[in-house]
Parts: sequence; structure tokens; C-alpha cells
Amino acid sequence: MTLPRTIGYTIVLLAILYSLEKQGYTQSVKVFFEGLMAQSASNARDKRAIASNASFNNSSTDYVLQAVVNISEQDLLNLRALLKTLSLPLTINSSAEVTSIQTTTVCSPNITGYQCRCEQNFTWSYNSCIANGACDAIIDDTCGCINALPADSQYCQLKTQPVTTPTTPLPPTTQVTTPTTPLPPTPQVTTPTTPLPPTTQVTTPTTSLPPTTQVPADFDAIVDLQIPVSTAPSNIFDILRNALRNISFPFAINEYLQVTSVNFTTECYPNTTGELQCQCEPQFAWPCSKCKFYNACSTDTLQSCACLNTLPYDEQFCEPITSVICTTTTTTTTTTTVTTPITPTTIITTPTTIITTPTSIIITTTTAPTTPGTAPTTPTTATPPPTTTTTQTTTNTTTTTTTPTTATPPPPTTPTTIITTPTSIITTTTTAPTTPATAPTTPTTATPPPPTTTTQTATTQTTTNTTTTTTTTTTTTTTIPPQVEKSSFTMDLTFNNSFNNPSSTMWKDISSAIQTQCQKYISALVKANLIGFRSGSTIADYNISAPSLNVTEIGAVKTGIFTQLANTYPIIFDSPSSLIFTPQSAFYGETVTVTCGPPPANLNFGNNWIAEWKHDNSPLPADIYKYSFSTNSGAGTATLTLSNVISTDSGTYECKLIRGTDSASFRQTYDKFYVTAKPVIKVSPVKINVECFLGNSVTLNCSVDSSTYNVEFKDQPAAGNGSSISFKYTISSTQDCTTKIFTCQVKSDSTQSSTITLNILTGNFVCHDPVYGDGKINDIAAGPCQGSNEVGQIIKICLSSGWVEQQNDCVLKPIFDLLVQSESLTSTTLPSLLSELSNATLKYTNQVVGSLATINATIQILTNVANASSSLLISITNSSMKDVLITSGILTTAKSSWETLNKDSNGNSSLTNSSISKNESISSKFLQSIEQITRRLTNDSFDISTDYIILNKTTFKDNFNAEFNSSVDVAISEATGENKLLTIITFSLMDNVLPARNELNLDSPEINGKVVLIQSSANVSNISLTFVVTNDSLKNPECVFWNFNLFSGLGGWDNTGCKLVNNNQTVTCNCNHLTSFSILMSPFSTEDPVLDYITYIGVSISMASLIICLIIEAVIWRKIRKNNTSYLRHVTIVNIAVSLLIADIWFIIGAAISAAKDENTAACSTATFFIHYFYLALFFWMLASALLLLYRTVSVFDGGLSKTSMLVIGFSLGYGAPLIIVVVTIAATAPGQAYIQGAKICWLNWNKSKALLAFVIPALTIVVINLIILLVVLYKMLRRRVGGASHAAERNALVVIARTLAVLTPFFGITWGLGIGTMTDPYNRGLLIAFALFNSLQGFFILVFGTLLDKKVCMSIFKYNLLLSKVLS
Repeated sequence: MTLPRTIGYTIVLLAILYSLEKQGYTQSVKVFFEGLMAQSASNARDKRAIASNASFNNSSTDYVLQAVVNISEQDLLNLRALLKTLSLPLTINSSAEVTSIQTTTVCSPNITGYQCRCEQNFTWSYNSCIANGACDAIIDDTCGCINALPADSQYCQLKTQPVTTPTTPLPPTTQVTTPTTPLPPTPQVTTPTTPLPPTTQVTTPTTSLPPTTQVPADFDAIVDLQIPVSTAPSNIFDILRNALRNISFPFAINEYLQVTSVNFTTECYPNTTGELQCQCEPQFAWPCSKCKFYNACSTDTLQSCACLNTLPYDEQFCEPITSVICTTTTTTTTTTTVTTPITPTTIITTPTTIITTPTSIIITTTTAPTTPGTAPTTPTTATPPPTTTTTQTTTNTTTTTTTPTTATPPPPTTPTTIITTPTSIITTTTTAPTTPATAPTTPTTATPPPPTTTTQTATTQTTTNTTTTTTTTTTTTTTIPPQVEKSSFTMDLTFNNSFNNPSSTMWKDISSAIQTQCQKYISALVKANLIGFRSGSTIADYNISAPSLNVTEIGAVKTGIFTQLANTYPIIFDSPSSLIFTPQSAFYGETVTVTCGPPPANLNFGNNWIAEWKHDNSPLPADIYKYSFSTNSGAGTATLTLSNVISTDSGTYECKLIRGTDSASFRQTYDKFYVTAKPVIKVSPVKINVECFLGNSVTLNCSVDSSTYNVEFKDQPAAGNGSSISFKYTISSTQDCTTKIFTCQVKSDSTQSSTITLNILTGNFVCHDPVYGDGKINDIAAGPCQGSNEVGQIIKICLSSGWVEQQNDCVLKPIFDLLVQSESLTSTTLPSLLSELSNATLKYTNQVVGSLATINATIQILTNVANASSSLLISITNSSMKDVLITSGILTTAKSSWETLNKDSNGNSSLTNSSISKNESISSKFLQSIEQITRRLTNDSFDISTDYIILNKTTFKDNFNAEFNSSVDVAISEATGENKLLTIITFSLMDNVLPARNELNLDSPEINGKVVLIQSSANVSNISLTFVVTNDSLKNPECVFWNFNLFSGLGGWDNTGCKLVNNNQTVTCNCNHLTSFSILMSPFSTEDPVLDYITYIGVSISMASLIICLIIEAVIWRKIRKNNTSYLRHVTIVNIAVSLLIADIWFIIGAAISAAKDENTAACSTATFFIHYFYLALFFWMLASALLLLYRTVSVFDGGLSKTSMLVIGFSLGYGAPLIIVVVTIAATAPGQAYIQGAKICWLNWNKSKALLAFVIPALTIVVINLIILLVVLYKMLRRRVGGASHAAERNALVVIARTLAVLTPFFGITWGLGIGTMTDPYNRGLLIAFALFNSLQGFFILVFGTLLDKKVCMSIFKYNLLLSKVLS
């Protein structure tokens, strides 16, 4: 049974693909299946979905495979019976199954040749019926039988499919051909021949291998791998060879099928001219006919060669050297012949076709020998050649089998199978040797012809019935088979099926021209015929057959056909040469010139013509900024100039010179022009310092990002060259202690280079690193980016802790390439660049949002797009705007990155060629680019919804009211103009991008609503916006818009022209202009008149009290210096009063700075510093006073520390400790610029850095310590008896100190305890009023309890008044 073998042949395709996939060539497998699904021409069948199956998902696809084998008549009957009983589907594995198997065509020999009949439900197409002769009636343009095997290898089609013309894609089929029972021998035949057996065609829509108990069939298969040059590594052939070496043979696919060996025969790769150069592997060679016809590129002295400068037209591959035959032999035989009537002798050779691919892998196994045949006659020796099966296809392949004629009927042979696809083509080759047979004649030698690509019809020879004795000399020559060239030409006509009618005028004219020109120019022409017409404009296909063909003859035929038909049809002459590109490949931003023509002189094309250009099959648009066209009629050339090329300029180009007299044209193409980014050369280190001492060495590294380039160090041959190289530089003498610059350059293009700078110095270095070198404090060094897909450098600074990153300029390579391309945009290139930008940001989202330099580069691209669209008046379409919004939305998600960028006023990267000025923020630039691009939107109504941004564009007449994204209501009541356009963009996360800086008196403001951008073609002077707040805990709303001119160009929120209308769960604003709006709200409400009155009146009373206190102290200063305790008490009171007075003065200054229209962060920070410092000094002098009290209470008053010592301790504690705390606080908050709350609130920050704790914690700690000291002192004083060791004055001073501390400590403690309460509950009005009241009366309490309640002070004042009154009187 041959069915298992037939199915096994189809399985071989899966076997090879499985092997390739195991070796890592998944892309080849993908390409294969994609190609299989897109098959065309004679073997294509439309793909269709497979029904759901328990083991196959809904996305499965049905593939149709074809097999051709030789079977006997009995096997054919068995096959049909088996197919009827076969249980389908047949499962191959978890991802493939056979769903159905059908036979389509049965071909068997007759007297004159083949007769091919269709199986049930199949039929021959009309053209097949006409071209090959129908052997039954033609009904509905179809027939069921033809008298020949079609030369185009098409077989019967389903009756449900169109079959009227060959242009309709025919379904791929599987043909199974087996030998049938031979015809009985005829005694009168001198050299009888046997026609070929019938063939049967079986269609198997997929592959499977059912169980079989038959002896395994061995067969050969050819695999064709087509790999795009752009994606193939330079060592692709080595990879394939290694992959084959790593496969262990035999390789079992399953229990029915295994691969026994694999040979790599042919490799083809484009050369410098764009043509394929095909090289044979060792032990393989091209036949001598190929070497002569196609010009061998090797220097072989033999007739065979190992290399051709092109791919053969007949698509054959290298053959084993042992099978390459190039010799001619002559033999002479004397034969006595008795002439009698001869029976008809038939010689039939079936068509043979061949594969062409750039890369070929031949998988071979052994063949099964056949059984010898015998007859009781005088022996005759017949030596048939091996049966060879090959395939010819461009996108699809079918196969037939060539069987030589023999002296006796051939025994059954091993079946052969062809399985092909547009990209991966498998061909099997079966060799069936035969044994000698006998015939009743005088011994003679019959040499069957070798495999040939020509089909010969059967011929019959008859002689008279006479007897003659003659001597005949027979020369037997091994000849090269005729070559068949399939060619075509195109006419600029819309295709119509009627063209394929042989009786049509076009068919006759074209056929006549082909015949005429082939007879004129092809020597020893065998046959030339028109095959038919197909779509693609209108393409005429024809065949030329001759013993030998050369390029000159074929070119002459094409020229002759063009000349003969040009006056009748708009024929296109396709130039054999390509367009000339200067340069042949380009980098982004370069200018390229393309030259077309001239037409060959023998075309007589003339000077009256126009030029048309196409790119990727589309006409070039009218873009004066991108394309420049010129012609030179005298020279017959046309020129295209491409300016500022980018990646989208890559592709195929076509030029057509159209003659004005008859519409005939000359066409020239270029298959693939490449525009690429300049090679990125990475060096390490970049710029470093190196300590100078003999023997010190530095390893210099250089690499290039493309495997197509090699790099080298200039003037350093020892470093060698390659895609990645290194070189160790060693300091060999003191003369090397200078600056050294090393240049790493592309070997083939020295203009592409990068440098390494070594500053070789002496000194004391504290930083050491192999990449950043040696450094002193504050030295700067540059190093390479860490990511392999990044461009730029990292700047580090040397600190005492080592090298610390200062700036990271590393930009993602795809974004950097787009940035370069965006510098020169046109209406043609802008849409494609935006599409690539959105794809890149989606693909590399994490890398984009995590890199400050990449964010900056992306915004620069958007800015370039905005500038180009405005200056060139380029309209932004729906799709382009969606790309902009996708990219922008991803950028808004980078919250932490934007926080860092907004701290740096410009956020610039050295790689972005940015136009961002020092006074322009990156966030402001981002919003401005979106606004500019939005103004260039086309005048259409549409909606765009992305993950983070929603755009709505609509029209209105008088009024407009709508809700957007459930977050913003927009109402327009007054607008001028008719049919007005309105564009509204709602941003979900723009609050991450835009900082909340503003000119309003807001404490820690936050953006508390969606940012919405509104533009209109009308002049809108009254627009109402209702925002849904995002944080209900925030108060004090302000309606604002983004003003790009605020803060010296940095931009900020402004409320000019906007006012708050309603604040009740939602915030309603009314504005008299359009731009980008939102609302700002603060966690603190600053508008409370009661608080203002209490604060300002209290501070005034406090300052007046403190001044009075200091005046009194000055008056009585001489009288209080009688003992140390009293003296030190007054020193502490004076410093407490001075500290609080200065703090109050700076409080007033800070309030004035906050109220100013222009923000002055530096002045506000200065005011906060002094307020912070002197408030802390107040508390530390209170601590000094408490410590003095404790010291004098627990020690002997007249002993211990001197007055000077205690003064030093007091001043160090009172002013030194606060200074340390303030300086540390500023240093800790400086990196985040979070020392103050804002330019409008001159006080310590709380929400961001908690800097306020640097005051609260020390103050409350001192309060607690003072209370503890008071308890200790009170205990000690109560236990002492009056008249103890202390003097009365000393005791009085201690009592005053204790009383002062007992009052002021709780008072200050309560004051700042209320301050903590206001931080935890900022909206508690009672706490705020209490805190303001206590805080403003501190000076008054110091005057009363520190000075006026001291009896000695009162007595001194009284005496002073008496003295003063006497003096005055």
C-alpha cells in the first residue's frame, strides 16, 4: 500500500521545520507558514478556518498539501477504497491533524501520450482543455479529460471553484503516481518501448502519517531557506552548518518517519551589485552548462565550477561532484537489420521542473531497488538513468515524475513527493535502478535519454516490408538537455479574463510577436509559446526552449517584442539594470540622488517622454521639501533627489519613463534601498583622569552596535579590528604624563568615530574606578551608558565617598534615532515618524519613563513635530494625533521622573540638541508642543481615546454644553462665528507633569482636578468649566490656567481672567479665554480676617513689650551686677528678648515677601532661616536660664564655675546650638529644595520634607527639660532652711528665675503644643486662633514675668525715676 508513504512524504515538511525550530530558527518556520498561507499562482488555495476541535483552538488554519506518486492500477483501487474507510481527522501531534484526503487526477499512458482524467467532483479548466486537447465534451468551459499532462503542473480543480482561465488561483493538490500493469509485448517490435504507467493525484489538505506495517520507503527531499538579508547575521551560513552538525542522525520525527542524513549544498548571498552570488559547498559543483551560460565566478580549471555570479534561471542547485557529467562519447556499432513493418514506437518524457532558492539543504536517504523483469528472448541490455523528480516554482510548486523508456515494462518504483511553499520548498528525489531485460532481437544497446525539461509527443515510424542488410554507424552522445526560460513582460492595461481567450486579438498579437522575435534571435529554437495573461496591470507569461540560451539572446527577444508591440499596446520594457543610488545606502539626514535610464539604444525610445516615480509601489507625493525631480531628455535620464532621508525612505523604488507618442514605457527598479542610523560606537572609558606612574595601565574598549561594521583604534594596529575590540595602554615613561586622545573609528568609514580622552596626571587621588579613572575631590569624569540599547554618556563627580553620578545623558537608541530624523520633517515623513514614535514608546515604556534623558528627547521630538507642522502648514490627521496622544500619555505616567525634572529648571540632556533655554522648563515645553500640534488638526469631527488622554473634536453654532470623561463639564454661552470647531483634550495624569508653582498666596498648593486643554476656531470670551475634585480634603480652590510666560519663562499657574463661581463638591470656574485649565487647592486656608487681626495686633504688642523690656534692662544694668546669679539671670532675659524681637521682625519681613506679586524664593528662604534660628535661640536661652537655676541650687553659690565660664557656656548654648540645627536642616533639605513651604509661605516645610520638626522637636524637648529642672529646684529650695548658705540676694535671684521659668516654660510649651495641633488638624479654627493668640503674646509675658515682677528691678526703676525727677526739677 502506498498511502502511508504518500502521507509520509507530506510529513517530511513538518519534520524539517521541526528540526529547524529545535535549532533556534523559529523565524524560518514563521516565514514558511506565512508564505504557505499566502500561496498564489497554480498551487494556491485560499486559507480557511478549521472547525473547533477538542485538541485545536479556534485560531487553527487549514493547509492544503500536494503529493505526486506512481502507483499501480491495483494500488489505485486500494487507495480509493482506503480513503472511503479512513477515519478522519488523523492526529499528528498536539498542533496538527489531517482533516481530509482526496484524489483529484489520474493520468495513464495511451498510444500517443498521456490521458489525464479528473476524479469525481473535480474538473479541468477551460485553458487546460484547449491547450492540451479535451478527450471528452467541454461543458460550461470545463472538461473531465485531456490528452496530455499539463506543462504548468496544474491538476484538476474542484467544480465549485472558477476554472475558466488560468489566472484564477488553482488549489494546491497532491498527485500520487504509480506504475500500472505494462502493455503486453508485441513479437514484431524490434526495440519495443513501454508507455509510462497511469498516475493518480491525491489532495491532502494537511499532513499525517497513519499506522503502517509496510517496509519503510526511503526518499530524498530538498529544503529551500530564504532569509531576509536585513535580518540575517553575517555568519548565517556558519550558523546553518553548525546547526546541521549538531543534529544527531537518524532523527526520528515519530514512529513512522525519520531523517537519516542532511547535506548543505548551495549558498547564495547578494554581492555588491545587488545580484546573487551562488557558491557550492565542498563536494558539490555546478554543471558545466551552468558555468558557461551564467559566467562562473571561481577560477576552477575543470568544466564544472563552484561559484556562479547569479542564480540560474532554471532554479537548479549544486550537484554532487560525482554526478556532474560534462563529457561526450562516440561509439560505432555494425548492425544487420531485417526491415519489417514496425509497430508504433512511443517516446514520452514528462515535464521536469526545478527549484531555485538562495540557500539549499538537501536531505537524502537510500532508495528501494526494484524487481527485475525477464522475457524468453535473446537478451537486450537497457540502462535507464535514475528517475529524478524536481520542482520549479516562484511561489508554489507541483511535481511530476520523469520515467525513461526501457526495453521491458518497468517494475513498480518507489513513489516520489513534492511539498513546496513560497519560502520553504521540499523536493524529493527517488532513484529506482532496474535490472537487465531481454527482447527477441539481435543484441543491441539502447540508451534512454537523460532527464529533460522537454515534453515530446509520441511518434510512429513505419517502413516497407522488405529485407535489407546494411551497415550502420551509430553515434551515441550524452547531450545537455534543452533549457527552458520562462519570461514575462507587463502592459499598462487593466487585466481582463477575456485576454486569455486564444481567439482574442490580444492573444494572437502577443503570441505572434513572441514567435517572431524568438525565431529571429534564438539560435536552434525548439519552442516558444505564450502561456497566458495574469493580473498586475496585465502580465504576459511565455516560455522559450532551446538547447542553449544566453542573456544576450534573451535580451534581444525582449527588445524585439517591445519594438513590435509598442505601437499597439502600452507595453513596459523592464530594464535588466537597476536604478543608480548615490550613495547606495544612506544615514539619517543625508541627501540621496537616484538616476533612472537611459533606455537601451536599440529600443529607439526617443526624447519625448515623462518620468513617473514610485516608492513601495505608491506614487511619490508632491512634497517640495522632500523630493526634487529633474529630467535630461538628451541623455535619456531622469533624476530624483531625496532630501534628509529617514527610515521610511527605505524600500523599493521604481522609475517609469513613459513615451509620449505611443504610451510605451521604460521601467527601472531598485529592490531595496536602505536608510539606517549611523553606527553607534561605544567607548570605555570616555574621559577620565589617570594617575601617572610607570607601569600604570588603562584598558580601552570600543564596540559598534551593528555586526555589519568593524572598528579599529586609529594608529594602534596592535588592537586589531572587529565589532568589539580592546587595547591596553601602559604608561612607559614620564613623557606620557600628558593628555592622550585615542580615536576608535569604523574601519570602512573613518568619519564615524568616537574618542577616549586620558588626562594623565600626578597628585593625591581619592576616587578610583576602572571606568571613571582616578579623581580628586570635585573632579568630573565621563563613562559609557550601561544599557546596550542606549546612546550617550554618564557624568560622575568625585566626592569623599567615591564617584557619584551627577548627570545621566543616556537616551534609548530607538528614541535617539527618531530624534535625529525629526530634525528635518516634511508632510510625507511626519506621519510615519509619529507612528514609529508611538510604537517605540509602547514597546519600551519602562525604559522611556525611567530615563530623564529619554523623556527629554521624546519631548524634543514632539517639539520638532509641532514646529514642522506649523511652519510647513502640515495638517495633523486623526491617526497621527492618536500617535501623539499615545506617546504623551505614556510620558505623563512618569511621576517620579517629572519630580526630578521639575527640580531642574531645564532638565536638559547633552544628546538631544534641545532648544530648551535656561529659563524654560521641560514640563512647560511638553504642554506647549501638544497645544501647537492640536492647532494643526484637520477640520473633521472625531474622538480619540487612549489610556491616559482623551480628545474630542466637534462643531457647534451658538452654545455648547457637554461633559467629558466624567470629570469636566464645559459650557460656552457666547461665541462669534458660524460652524465653529471645538477641541477638548482631557489629561488624566498631567498633574504629574506640571508643577503647582503659582503666583497665588497658596500654602503647599496641589492640582486637584483634571487638566483640560480647550481650543476653538471661534472667539470665545465666556467659558464655564466645572471640575470634579480629586482630593476632598483640600480647600481654598483657585481657578487657574497655565501661563507659559510666568517666572521668567519657566511657566506656572495663573488666575488672570478666571474666577471661582461655585465650590460645592465640584468647583465651577468662569474664564474669558481658552488654553489649558485646572484648579489649584491648598491643604491650608489662608483667608481668615480674625487670624490676621490677632496675629498682627499680637505681634505688635509683643514687639513693643520686648523693646520696653530691653530699655528697662539697660537702665538698671549697673545695679544688677552685684552678684553673679542676678547678673546671669538678666543676661538670659536680655538674650531671650533680643531673640524673640529679631524673630518677630523677620516674621514681618517674611509676610511682606509672601505677599509680593513676584515670587522670590531666595528672599523667602533667608527670612525663614532667621525666623527658624532666632526662635530656636529663644528656647535655648530659656534652657540656659534653667541650667543656671539648677546649678546655683544644687551647688555652693560662691564656688565652682566662674562668671566668665558660665557666660561662655550660655552664649555657646544659646546661639551655637540653634546655628548647628539650622545649618543641618538646610543641608538635609537642599537636594530636594524642601526647606521652605514655598515662595508664598516663608516658613519651614511640613508636607514634603517635615523640616518643621527641626524647630518643634528641640523646642518641646527644652520645655520638658525646663519643667523637670523646676521640679528639682522646687524640691531643693523647700528642704533648705532660711539663712542657709545662700545670701539673701542670691536667693532672691533664684526665686525670680524659678518664677520666670515656671510661667514662661508652660506658656511657650502650650504655644507650640497648639502649633503641633494645627499641623495635625489644619482646618480647626479654634486651634488656629489659640495658637495665633499665644504666639503673639510671648513678648508681653517676657516683660511681665521676666522683668516687672522682680522687686529689685521695680525698686531700681523707682529710684531711677526719683533721681530723674530731681534732675529735671
